[in-house]
Amino acid sequence: MPSVAGGSRARRRRRRVVPDVNLIHCSYHKCLTVYYRRVMGGVLNRCLRWRGPYRHYNSHLEEFYAGFEADRLASVNNRSVDLDRLGEFRLTRFVRDPRDLVVSGYFYHRRGAEDWTRIRSPTEVDWYFANGRVPESLRAGGQSFAQLLRSVSREEGLLAELEFRAPHFESMAAWPARHPDILTLRYEDVVADGERAFAEMASFYGLSPIERRLTGWFARRYSLARGRADAHVRNPAPGQWREVFTPRVRRTFDAAYGALVAQLGYPAD
Repeated sequence: MPSVAGGSRARRRRRRVVPDVNLIHCSYHKCLTVYYRRVMGGVLNRCLRWRGPYRHYNSHLEEFYAGFEADRLASVNNRSVDLDRLGEFRLTRFVRDPRDLVVSGYFYHRRGAEDWTRIRSPTEVDWYFANGRVPESLRAGGQSFAQLLRSVSREEGLLAELEFRAPHFESMAAWPARHPDILTLRYEDVVADGERAFAEMASFYGLSPIERRLTGWFARRYSLARGRADAHVRNPAPGQWREVFTPRVRRTFDAAYGALVAQLGYPAD
């Protein structure tokens, strides 16, 4: 990690940056959230603490509204945000083909990778931090989400994952198609060249030269394209839905979210 010149704690406190423009990032579960947090957390919470903090709010929208103005950079997942509440802002978004989100989430949740997927008989309150909908088949069965996905066929599991994702997809559809203060990047492009994507975001945010330099360093360090993936990442390749979706899953998805695929600019087939 590159060295950063320090100074006294008092000097660091005086130099702490609270931006005039609110810097915000929005994404979705299984859409490079960990990568973004590693990069920007590395820059602002590890190297340049006096310029931070960077804070991730998961899906806690009201906490985000209450706290983002005090952060150097804030991120929130699985939500559309009220732009009128953001003041002057620069906002970046990651989007991914929603069909691949279903596939990625299914395999990830099936193995019980996170504690919330192992809660038996979960409620909407249990999943509020992820803005997830409890599938109907899970409501009365006494199982956890991971247990359910392991106990049913892949087709039924994908349909349950699709139910879980409903609030995410509804929020995707609520974003404006274009906005001068919003930069939208596709998952596929960030995976292919993370350093370039983060350089574009750093420029859009108006970060300082040292912040940009560090952003590039951390983007290279944790790039999936350079083999830095870990157990959190099963397979970053796009288009997996074509091999995994059954005809029934495809029909169910298209009936509910076919328009969303077109809205995001992904091909229908």
